[in-house]
Amino acid sequence: MNRTVALPLFVCVVVLCAGASASATAQQSAKVKGSVTVSSPTTTLTSSSSSIHYIASSTTTCAKGISAMGVYSAPHKLAYIVKGSKLNTSLTLPAGTYDTVVQEWDNCDSTAFVHIPVTVKTLPSQSGASPTNSSSSSSTSSSTTTPKVPAPAPKIVGNVKISAPSVSMAMSSVHYVANATSTCAKGVAAMGIYTAPYQLAYQVSGTKLDATINLPPGTYDTVVQEWDNCKNSSITHVPVTVQGPTTTLAAQTFANTSVPVAFLPQTNGNMGASNVSKVDIHSLLYPGANTQIYAELQPWFGDKRHMQIGYISWDPVQVEKQMEDMISRGVNGVVIDWYGPADPTEPTTLAWFAAAENHPGFKVLIMIDKGAVTLSPCPGCTPQQTMIYLTNYVMQHYVTSPAYATSNGRPLITEFDLDLHFTLDWPSIQAATSPNIAWIFENSGGFTHADSSGSYAWMNATSTQYGMDYLTNFYNAASKAPQEMTWGAGYKGFNDTLSSWTLNRVVSQQCGQTWLATFDKLNTYYNSSKQLPVLQLVTWNDYEEATEIETGIDNCLSVSASVTGSQLQWQVTGNENTVDHYIVYFTPDGQNLFQLNTAPVGTYAMNLSSYGLGIGSVYVQAVGKPSIKNQMSAAVRVIQ
Repeated sequence: MNRTVALPLFVCVVVLCAGASASATAQQSAKVKGSVTVSSPTTTLTSSSSSIHYIASSTTTCAKGISAMGVYSAPHKLAYIVKGSKLNTSLTLPAGTYDTVVQEWDNCDSTAFVHIPVTVKTLPSQSGASPTNSSSSSSTSSSTTTPKVPAPAPKIVGNVKISAPSVSMAMSSVHYVANATSTCAKGVAAMGIYTAPYQLAYQVSGTKLDATINLPPGTYDTVVQEWDNCKNSSITHVPVTVQGPTTTLAAQTFANTSVPVAFLPQTNGNMGASNVSKVDIHSLLYPGANTQIYAELQPWFGDKRHMQIGYISWDPVQVEKQMEDMISRGVNGVVIDWYGPADPTEPTTLAWFAAAENHPGFKVLIMIDKGAVTLSPCPGCTPQQTMIYLTNYVMQHYVTSPAYATSNGRPLITEFDLDLHFTLDWPSIQAATSPNIAWIFENSGGFTHADSSGSYAWMNATSTQYGMDYLTNFYNAASKAPQEMTWGAGYKGFNDTLSSWTLNRVVSQQCGQTWLATFDKLNTYYNSSKQLPVLQLVTWNDYEEATEIETGIDNCLSVSASVTGSQLQWQVTGNENTVDHYIVYFTPDGQNLFQLNTAPVGTYAMNLSSYGLGIGSVYVQAVGKPSIKNQMSAAVRVIQ
C-alpha cells in the first residue's frame, strides 16, 4: 500500500538548566504547539553507570493529542518508543558521549524534542591477587584445568534495500519503496524514513515500506531504517533533492509583452497578444558584439488621428510596461519619433525620460520627424528657423537628462525625412545650436551628409528582396566611411494596408525569416574586430505600417509530443531555425511547471526515467529566437 505523508515544518527551542527540567517547543503553524518535559535525567549527565533512566512527559495543542514518545541515542538511532504522552525507561549505553534526544509526535503531524547530553564513563578495573597457599598451589597445579571461554554470539546483521527513489531529484513528493532483512532470529520489527536527524517522517511495522513523503524544495540526506526484534538496526542513506515549481503554465502560454492582453491579431500581420521569447536580441548578433540596441518608438497611440490599439502612449504605467518589456529582450534604449512640443503627443516624450531616469543604463534620444517642422511651434518661422528652434528645445529640455543617449560625450539626435521635404542649411543649424551634437542621418547617403556623425538604416518598403538589397547598399556605404557611426537595422517586414495613408506596400514577414535575415546580413559585415556601434529596431510599435515587434513575431511553427514508456519524443512543424532551444516541463497538477531540462535545436527526444516524476503531464516548449513567438505542445500524460 502506498501512503502519502505530509512533513511538518517545525522549530525547536531547547532549554537545559542545572537543577531544572528540560523542555522544547515545536510548531507547524500558529495553531499547533508541542512541548517535552524531561524529569530524568535533569542535567547534562556524567555517569559511571551504563544504565540511564529517562522519565518524560509531553503536551501539544493538537486536538488529536500525542501519538507517541521516544528516545534517540544518536541521529537515526531510535532506542525506545512508546505510545502516549508519558515515557519511563532505562537505556543501557556503552562508555562514550551521547547527544540523546527525547521526542514527542502528535496526531497533527507535528513534533517537539529535547536534547539530553550524556557521558558514560568506563569503570576502573580492580587489581590485586587473592591469597594463595603455596603448598596447596604446588600440590594442585597438576590437576587444575583452564576454564573454556564461551564463543562470542554471532553478530546480528541487518540490511535495507531501496527500490525507490531510484534518482536523486524529485518534484515535491518522494516515493520510497524498500524492504529489510536481518539475521536476528526474531525478525524485523519495523521500518521508517528520516528526512533529517531526529525527524522520523514515517514508520511501518514489518519488513516492507511503501510511502510517499511530501517535502518542500531543498536538498536532503534522507535515511531509511529498519529495527529488528534483537534491539539492532541498520540504515541506508538516500540523498534527495526536491525541486520546487519553476514557473506556471499560465506564465509560459499567456501574453507576456507590453501590449494589452485583449489586443487581437490584425490582417496586416501584427500578432495578437502572445507569449514571445525574451532571449536577448544581442544573441542574434555576431559573437563578441558590444552593439547598443535601440528601439524606434511611435508616441501617438491614444491620439484620435491614429489607430486605436488599446493603450495610451503617454500613460506612465504603459510607458513603464514598455520599458520593462524592452529591457527584458535586451534593448538598451529608445528612439522617440518626435513631433515637437506643439504636438499632443509631447507628454509621451516627457513620460519616457521620467521613466528612464529610474532605470539606470537605459537611454532615450530624439528623432526629429518632418512632422515636427510641419507642426512648427514657432509661428511664422521658416523650416530652417523651425529646425533651429526644435534643436535648441531638445538641447535645453531633454539632453540635460541623465538618461539622454550620447556618443563620446556628444548628445545623439537623429532625423526622419527632413531633407526629403525641406531644404535645410545644416552647417547653419549646427552653428546656431551646438557644434557638440552628433547628428545621425538616414540611408546610405547619410554618411556623406553635411555635419554628419553617422547614418542609420531603415526599412525599405518598396524592395522586392525583403529589403536585403537596400541593406547591402547601406552596409557597403558604411564600409567606405569608417569614421562615421553606423546604425544597422533589424525589422520583421512591412504592411501599410490598414493605415490611413496606405499605398498597399507589403514586405512579407515570411514567418520570422525576414527578421532573421536582417541579422544575417549585418553579421556578414561586422564581427568582434569590426564592431557595429548601434542596431535600431524598426520599429517597436508602428502598428499602422505593421513593423512593430512589441507583440512579437509569428514563426508559424507548432510542436507535438508523445511519451512511450519513459521516452519523450517531439517533432516540430515549421522552420526550426526560428527556435532558440527547447524546454521540457513536468506538471503534477496542470498548473505548476517544473523545468526538467533544456535541449538544443536538433534534439527531439529525452529520457524521463531519471527524474522520478510520478503521475502528471509533460510539455515541450519551443522557445523562439529573440522576440519570436514561443510555442508550447499539448500536455502529454505520464505515469512513472
